[in-house]
Amino acid sequence: MNKPDGVVLHFRNVTELSEADLSKILSIRNESPVRNNMYTSHQIGVDEHKSWADGLRSSPDRKFFSVEHEGSIVGAAGLSAINLAHKRADWAFYISQAVQGRGIGSALEQQFLDLVFSTFDIEKLNCEVIEFNEKVIAMHERFGFRREGFRRDHVIRDGRKYGAVLLGITKAEWESRK
Repeated sequence: MNKPDGVVLHFRNVTELSEADLSKILSIRNESPVRNNMYTSHQIGVDEHKSWADGLRSSPDRKFFSVEHEGSIVGAAGLSAINLAHKRADWAFYISQAVQGRGIGSALEQQFLDLVFSTFDIEKLNCEVIEFNEKVIAMHERFGFRREGFRRDHVIRDGRKYGAVLLGITKAEWESRK
């Protein structure tokens, strides 16, 4: 697989970022379109964000990275539920509304999966997507993720319940696509 539209991204561990860079991630995370597609859709305050970042330093089962394009932070991607005994993890990402539609999301997916499968002892990557986020579900499927299940009534937004689509890809499946 070639890099989508030649987009080159850089990933930096959140634990190594400056306060200003952490603030940029908070700003992106609090963009309405980003919050709408996440399980926690409330506006995150500075103290909550700092507590989250501090927790990453001591958490062996979570890793989070800034996503940078042309010298600017444009989003973030992370691993959670890292289980080295079973060589699996969950992943999630978000990008700023300011760069959507420029191939950043596709580049992020490709390059982050390359990073995960080449750097970490992970052989299976999973994700969950709220059912109304059909665009991201379709993107994951284009990159080889397969639907593995559905969690009914998993998220409540404005009093309405939504399900979550469960997707996964193995390292072997990813490498066979390259």
